[in-house]
Amino acid sequence: MLAAGVRPVSALVAAMFAVVLFGAAGAAAAQQEVTITGTVTTAADGLSLPGAEVSIPALGLSATTDTAGKYTLTVPAGARASAVDLRVTFAGLVTQTARVSLTGASVTRDFSMTVGFHEEITVGSRAPGVEAQLAVPVDIITSAELKATGLSETAQIIQAVAPSFNFPRPTITDGTDTVRPATLRGLGPDQVLVLINGKRRHTSSLVHVNGSIGRGSTGVDLNAIPPSAIERVEILRDGAAAQYGSDAIAGVINVVLKGGTADKSVAYKVGGTGEGDGELNEVSGTYGFDLFGGGVNVSAEYRDRNRTNRAGPDPRPQGTDPGVEPPPQPNHRWGDGDTNDTMVFANGEFPLNAAKNRSLYLFGGVSRRLGNSAGFYRLAGDARNWKTIYPQGFLPQIEPDVVDASLTGGVRGAARGWAYDASLEWGHNSFDFHVTNSLNASLGPAVPPNQTEFYAGSFVFDQWVGNLDFTRPVSVGPVRRANVAFGAEWRREAYQILAGEEHSYVDGGFANQLGGRAAPGAQVFPGFRPSNEVDESRDSVAGYIDLEGDLADWLRVGVAGRAERYSDFGNTANGKLTVRLEPVSRVVVRGAVSTGFRAPSLQQSWFSAVSTNFLNVGGTLLPFEVGTFPVESPVAAALGARRLEPETSVNISGGFVLEPVDGMEISVDAYRIEIDDRIVFSGNFTGGRISALLAPFGATGARFFTNAIDTRTNGLDGEFAYRVSLDERNSLRLTAGFNRNDTDIVRLLPTPPQLAGFENVLFDRIERRSIECGQPHTNVILGAGWSGRPVSASMRSQRYGEFCSFSATEALDQNFSPKWLTDFDMTVRLGDASVQVGIQNAFDVYPDLNIPPNSFNGIQRYPSHSPFGMNGRFLYVRVGYSWGQ
Repeated sequence: MLAAGVRPVSALVAAMFAVVLFGAAGAAAAQQEVTITGTVTTAADGLSLPGAEVSIPALGLSATTDTAGKYTLTVPAGARASAVDLRVTFAGLVTQTARVSLTGASVTRDFSMTVGFHEEITVGSRAPGVEAQLAVPVDIITSAELKATGLSETAQIIQAVAPSFNFPRPTITDGTDTVRPATLRGLGPDQVLVLINGKRRHTSSLVHVNGSIGRGSTGVDLNAIPPSAIERVEILRDGAAAQYGSDAIAGVINVVLKGGTADKSVAYKVGGTGEGDGELNEVSGTYGFDLFGGGVNVSAEYRDRNRTNRAGPDPRPQGTDPGVEPPPQPNHRWGDGDTNDTMVFANGEFPLNAAKNRSLYLFGGVSRRLGNSAGFYRLAGDARNWKTIYPQGFLPQIEPDVVDASLTGGVRGAARGWAYDASLEWGHNSFDFHVTNSLNASLGPAVPPNQTEFYAGSFVFDQWVGNLDFTRPVSVGPVRRANVAFGAEWRREAYQILAGEEHSYVDGGFANQLGGRAAPGAQVFPGFRPSNEVDESRDSVAGYIDLEGDLADWLRVGVAGRAERYSDFGNTANGKLTVRLEPVSRVVVRGAVSTGFRAPSLQQSWFSAVSTNFLNVGGTLLPFEVGTFPVESPVAAALGARRLEPETSVNISGGFVLEPVDGMEISVDAYRIEIDDRIVFSGNFTGGRISALLAPFGATGARFFTNAIDTRTNGLDGEFAYRVSLDERNSLRLTAGFNRNDTDIVRLLPTPPQLAGFENVLFDRIERRSIECGQPHTNVILGAGWSGRPVSASMRSQRYGEFCSFSATEALDQNFSPKWLTDFDMTVRLGDASVQVGIQNAFDVYPDLNIPPNSFNGIQRYPSHSPFGMNGRFLYVRVGYSWGQ
């Protein structure tokens, strides 16, 4: 069914590419010489603006305004363009771009510059207006492209358009079901830096400790940002620690929020899967308005997404007593959990003087997510159940309450040729664990004293960041159109673990219903104990310098350096060199080399969780503490755990960009990322010798974080984009993207003497497969979009490559075959109203079934780390209304 459905679609896309390519190539024609002149002024007072750069990036032409603000650009004959984008940049003012026709011998185009209501930011360079001159690959995803996907979650939207980005949908992974990890270029969730409006975004407080991609890491919760608030997403696919700081090993994702007063819209979306579950109801709105001479844009969303379930029936005897009906099947849940999201974001900017070259900006938001996910079903006769409470057995559930908030304020402007930006940011994430439909078997067979709902404790993470940045264009000797930037950053982070209520972790002393010692704590998620409580913080300060400029018309070079000091990890210094060559018009060769680092997160340094296991000692079952311990705890120290050190990296990339005809761009970039001292989560250390080491601490087993491995990632990115205007109302856009990456573990760090013989536990086979083959090695995205009035339509076909199972033994190894998923959508606009209908995964594609030994009695039918989940076809309708634009 898949082959029959997808091959015609792929052939259609290829045919469309070929027709448009040959048609565009044949339409290219030589033009006569054209002179473009004009004046650049400030919007506030109409005064001339000397020193502004006016350029045509596509042709490599530029000029600088004179003392009267005037410029002249000459486009030579044979430029092969009937129209070009004319760009004006000036430090501290918003870059402006105008489409200029080259049909006559002369053209006049004036510009009026202002601070505006949002800063134009492009990651990868601090020079204003150099998107076309970047020496590193940057994807820019516009709000129109985000909306055209028809998807609702920010991370899922990025995955649909960026082939280097992966966002699986894990299940039965505790809190990870609610805050899912995302990766870039096959690396960890904590090895990509996320910015909002160019400012560092705080991470989640959750540590992924179960069997998911990114186990042992903490990343940014991108789904706490409502898509309706996003103007565009910029993805820098290159190491950038020297420019932006820790975490930017795989790259940088910059989310630019909507600003200004023009956007006013509301929308309602409803959808569901072809299986009749996963119902989605979503309401969103955006409103921009004038305030204090500036503008504010507010976006709000409410989303209610119901669970999906692809579990098979449980074939085991259910253990119910006579007269008690067995539980309905399937009794497990294997799929997406329930989530209920409420999000509000705002972005505002206000001029502080009449010239509008100094402004105050504020942006931030708050979101709350209520989740519901399940664990394993406890059968009626299970030792962890009491039939007096659950005669059919029970499915325990985790209901997280996640609150995410942020606020950033600052002043930016221009003075004496310098652009400056001073800001202060606060970010907060809390994760409260509530356990329902459960019990604590050690509290006995009656309610009370037993109970079915528990508060199991919380994680809290707070971050404060202060930035001071300066930049200006300069000309020094042979270096023309150069830019110098420097600045400083202060950051403070704080992490807490809060204990749950006593009954969520206590040992009540009852025997279980089979006569043995009952396990203490709430079933599915025992609460955090007072001994697990943590309240830790750290500070860091950094300074950077970033220089780039043209050494010749065809050569642009950039150099960046950053020094940083952490209060808990000491000093680090990193650098980056970029080179961009344009040997001929429309051909760019680019490359970069950089070093990087990622300091261990506070969560990795201080996460602690303990459960109680019972061992037979002298014929008596006695409780012992087994759990995750901070590396500096006495328990971990007894096992030889060493203080965590920062990960260090070397990133090398190189590629080219071609523009065969106007509106078409082809890019290919290869990269190598070497990471030393990579932090991973160890396996569980248990057994007689381990028990002897831990006996003084009353523990029988432990696990901890450790700098255990060095890795090498080799990869290749390819992108194609072509846009052709058919008339004033209709245009066609064709896109293709490709990513291939292979990560290999090249060295295991020495095992502590205390753990000699436990090398396969310190870094076990499950973790090795997760890192080396748990994510697809290849990803291909083909897209075609028709933009017009009143009808627009798009199609996207995405191929997810092969990935593997997380297997403890070779006998359980499984490779999951590549799959194509295809989406269609169409939008009809009637005045200010619009209706969008779409179908995602139109051909109802699922991942391969798990082999029987990996499926837990046939219940867990599909791999939980599938890059596209296991939901099948999804249909939706979105109704919107916009005004004032």
